[in-house]
Amino acid sequence: MGTEGRGPAASATPQLEVPGDFFNVEIPLDALPGAENVDWTPLHHRFARRLQVGATIRAVVYVLGAGGFQMAVSPRNRAAIAESVPWLPALLWTALGAFCVCSIVWPLIAVPRRGYVVREKDLLYKSGVLWRSVKAFPFNRVQHTKLHSTPLDRRFGLASLSVFPAGGGLGNRVRGLGRETAERLRVYISERIESGAPAADSDERFETAGDTGR
Repeated sequence: MGTEGRGPAASATPQLEVPGDFFNVEIPLDALPGAENVDWTPLHHRFARRLQVGATIRAVVYVLGAGGFQMAVSPRNRAAIAESVPWLPALLWTALGAFCVCSIVWPLIAVPRRGYVVREKDLLYKSGVLWRSVKAFPFNRVQHTKLHSTPLDRRFGLASLSVFPAGGGLGNRVRGLGRETAERLRVYISERIESGAPAADSDERFETAGDTGR
């Protein structure tokens, strides 16, 4: 069977024809869409601050816990430690302090490198600083969605959107969305799941205006 009417890519490349009218047409790499060409939408501008506040709270808990543990050690054991490994307490406190400081500073580095894009047929989400990833959530593979918000998230006007694929699984979570944007995304994806119809006005509906997605 011929390839007339299947586009220039199909006509310029060899085809593998097998019985049963099955075609497996080769797609040139130049014809593939590039993720670098999409207009990434940054996360909410308060998300980094929210992560820093959460890291600060955890750091206080860690320091109090370490101090309590140190006080719980009997004087006899403390004297034994000071005699055998006098550098150990200073090393542990330095490591704990460095970990807490890095946890508080890290959101300023990581959050600007995250972003998302709503397209006609899928949702893209990128993340990572040293190890970067771009995830695609095709709407025709999504079973349901769910919104999350902790008390700290609500304090900063944020919410997270979880997207669960068909067939089970833990799903994938997009954090750092404004509450209004997260709700609009949830409704939009739910409508796409129910209808399966293309949304020609998707760009207009989810073009972030003001601070809804920042």
